[in-house]
Amino acid sequence: MTDVSKGVQPKRDIVLLEVYLHALGYLPHVDGRMDEATRAAVRAFQKAQGLVVDGVAGEKTWTKLFALRPDLLQAVAQKWLSQSDIEDVAKANALPAATVRAVYKVESGGTGFWGLRPKILFEGHVFWQRLAKRGMDPARLAAGREDVLYPKWDRTKYVGGPGEYARLEKARAIDPSAALESASWGLFQILGYHAADLGYGQVERFVEEMGANERSHLEAFARFIAKRTFEGQTLVHWLRERDWRRFARAYNGPGYAKNKYDVKLKEAYAAAVAAQSA
Repeated sequence: MTDVSKGVQPKRDIVLLEVYLHALGYLPHVDGRMDEATRAAVRAFQKAQGLVVDGVAGEKTWTKLFALRPDLLQAVAQKWLSQSDIEDVAKANALPAATVRAVYKVESGGTGFWGLRPKILFEGHVFWQRLAKRGMDPARLAAGREDVLYPKWDRTKYVGGPGEYARLEKARAIDPSAALESASWGLFQILGYHAADLGYGQVERFVEEMGANERSHLEAFARFIAKRTFEGQTLVHWLRERDWRRFARAYNGPGYAKNKYDVKLKEAYAAAVAAQSA
């Protein structure tokens, strides 16, 4: 595993480390940050296991962690998407598997979970809208909650990683369902308020499905692109046509060109086709 003391490790390694430390009682919560609290938990674990106490999660520390809770690693692995999952969903939607792989690569970053919990991003401006739709006054409720309730999209409000769950919980204290509707979920970051339109009924059912595994994320994505339309055609159509510009515009919004989503999708598709031919 990566040496997580150097500040260059993937966040998913930190999260897995924290998942283990939390499960074993050394860390109160998982936030994806290799801060002093996490290093102190590593040191406490090392001391309890008779290891050299240096706060560095190296090979020996990981080996001890895995040995104590082999079931936990298996539980994490069971969440992951497989190639057969991609092929199944591609076939069901008459799409080349390479097309689905391209979207998966660009949109998901390769993982839909932080440990055992699905990735989320909480959108405070959507929360504002969902509360207003319920007849509540978001402006009155925003005092002291400006980090989770604001009228316009604001990138600076994001915490990122598992820390987004703290924001979600703060919003749930105001209105549980509206809060769940205001987070985007899983590999393809589908907002919870689409739940009913995608056939899940209540948002709570959608969230339950998103917690199951990454295949459930892919199936939600398939439902989404079958329902969502742009210029009179579904997103499935634009994927079949490999019209990356129209697909990116519909899926990512008007900022797609600035972020080069269409270019990234085209390149990811070419790479997936090449990998199939290798």
